[in-house]
Amino acid sequence: MKLYVKAISTYRSDRESLDIKKELKRKYKLDTRRQDSFIHLSVFGAQRLKESAEIKKDDELFLTSGVGNIDVIARTNLAVIEKGEFIKPFDFINMLGNTTSYYVATSLGVQGKNIFDISDSFPVLNSLILIYSSLFHSKKEALFGSIDLISESEELIRRVMGIAMDMPVVSSVNYQKLSLQNSDALAELEFSAHSYSKEELLEIVNRNTERTIYKSMRCKEFPFQANDKFFATDASYFINYAISNKEDILYIDFFEGRYKILKVSNL
Repeated sequence: MKLYVKAISTYRSDRESLDIKKELKRKYKLDTRRQDSFIHLSVFGAQRLKESAEIKKDDELFLTSGVGNIDVIARTNLAVIEKGEFIKPFDFINMLGNTTSYYVATSLGVQGKNIFDISDSFPVLNSLILIYSSLFHSKKEALFGSIDLISESEELIRRVMGIAMDMPVVSSVNYQKLSLQNSDALAELEFSAHSYSKEELLEIVNRNTERTIYKSMRCKEFPFQANDKFFATDASYFINYAISNKEDILYIDFFEGRYKILKVSNL
């Protein structure tokens, strides 16, 4: 399967020091009331994409995350389960995945298909497969956002994601404008639904010596380059990194003994 990238946007909290809520109000003149930090981060990445992408009214919107808006779930658990209180109305609304999608779509002015897909296993690659299938039938284009927000309690997100307590974590949002057509594209993404064993992966690596190899921080068996901080959707970051640096890469993701790969080729 192949998709073509028409535009990108990236934000990482360890690379830029920004008050996202204030930036949405100051630069993009957006109303941030009734929204929380996860929604702010999602909308912010979308607005950055809008600066370089042609956004069409019928574009499809896909969002993914490793754990989603975990802070609102934690607040709700504390209020309802532990304290026996009523859930706050806006916490209930913001806990729904399609609430984030609604705010992102509204900020971009898009009215096409709108899907929020959380997965702790290969969230970016699984979403790319979903996007490919959708565009194959609709013949439209897609906006794809990958969002991970550091929890108010870092211990919580480490426990949920099953990562070591000493592993650094970071908030990140990455977007791509995607199409099945390669006209005016920045890069080509190649991927499949197949997962690989260690032996199969080594064969693929040996056939791709012309590419720089990158890996997820979960992929500890191989000495390839990885991010220095963890976020579940770093495959999306590496797409943007490869395009920004005009570098053809092979990215390796890992979950529970299986590997998946993503190739990024600049055009």
